[in-house]
Amino acid sequence: MANILIGVTGGIASYKAIDATSKLTQLGHDVRVVLTENTLQFVTPLAFQAIGRNHVYVDTFKEENPAEISHIKLGEWADIILILPATANTIGKLANGIYDNMLTNVLAANKKPVMIMPAMNVNMLHKKATQRNIDTLKKDGYHFVDSETGFLACGYNADGRLAKLETVIEEMNRILSLNQDLKGKRVLITAGPTQERIDSVRYLTNYSSGKMGYALAEAFSERGADVTLISGPVNLDVPSSVNVLNVESTEEMFEAVKNNLNNDIGVFSAAVSDYTPKTVADKKLKKDTDQLDIIELKETTDILKYVGHNTDNMYVVGFAAETDNVEENALKKLKKKNIDAICLNDVSNKAIGMNSDYNEITMYYKNGEHTKLNYGTKIDIAHSIIDEIKKRVDE
Repeated sequence: MANILIGVTGGIASYKAIDATSKLTQLGHDVRVVLTENTLQFVTPLAFQAIGRNHVYVDTFKEENPAEISHIKLGEWADIILILPATANTIGKLANGIYDNMLTNVLAANKKPVMIMPAMNVNMLHKKATQRNIDTLKKDGYHFVDSETGFLACGYNADGRLAKLETVIEEMNRILSLNQDLKGKRVLITAGPTQERIDSVRYLTNYSSGKMGYALAEAFSERGADVTLISGPVNLDVPSSVNVLNVESTEEMFEAVKNNLNNDIGVFSAAVSDYTPKTVADKKLKKDTDQLDIIELKETTDILKYVGHNTDNMYVVGFAAETDNVEENALKKLKKKNIDAICLNDVSNKAIGMNSDYNEITMYYKNGEHTKLNYGTKIDIAHSIIDEIKKRVDE
């Protein structure tokens, strides 16, 4: 884990630095924060202090410890400094050697890697002076994570939006060579629901949001794995550096899985449909002329069972979303599917059910052991699942 200093400058995206502080702290990093005075117009030191559990620095001349010079010691303490977000004003100051606040003074005395994440109005970003300043800083050795295209506070849908946090973390890990314990491993993940068409406008599906599978893809990618994500229809951003294959039906997911079995680890978190209509109408069925009250179904292919009985070199983990007799049903599924481990998720608990941002998992293994992963965010649970998988794959 690393000592991370986050420098927050005064733009509308300043609030996103609170999420960055939270996420990096959850990942086990020691995070400290420096705010410019303009940032106080958007966020407060207390928010960062409560999340990061460290003193928040604002004023160069108000030392936390009189025996130390904070803007020197912070740079010495940090393994890396993230400027998130970086305004045109701060970029301009750094490019021209102007050090007139706590953050720029830290950077003036710093010898550690610095990452800069610009966020501003598209016209400000593409101003010749701003681009000239960015080029200067790149030549000086600063690392940039470029802004993205998206909706901006000024009303434009254009370039200038702060880069996604997962992209920032991935770049930080690359610079520091952190958490790359799965580098070289190939991982297959399924996520989300499937949709089984009835006619041209209707389908059968379930409540799966795909959040757990996407959290797993993000976590595996952060730790250096080469990730292929086979996803049913969801409304989620694809994690950076993850190869995503979008599918709709169970049959489409099955075909995609069959074509991607040459992996070291497979985690099957998708909530696939057990049944699909025998026939699919090519038009919208009408209740007064068509038999909408009778839809004949047939079983879909059991993807997890197929994988469990047709792979030898892949460590296979399934998911069991259960509402009653949860342990019994999970253990039956583990044996029937012939897999290495299964993650039991009691979805009768709404706090950890489908669509929740939180989860609680019990992992059962084919050797009879089990591990309880206590309540936490899905990204935290994802890393815990990976830790358990890694132990057994390494063995």
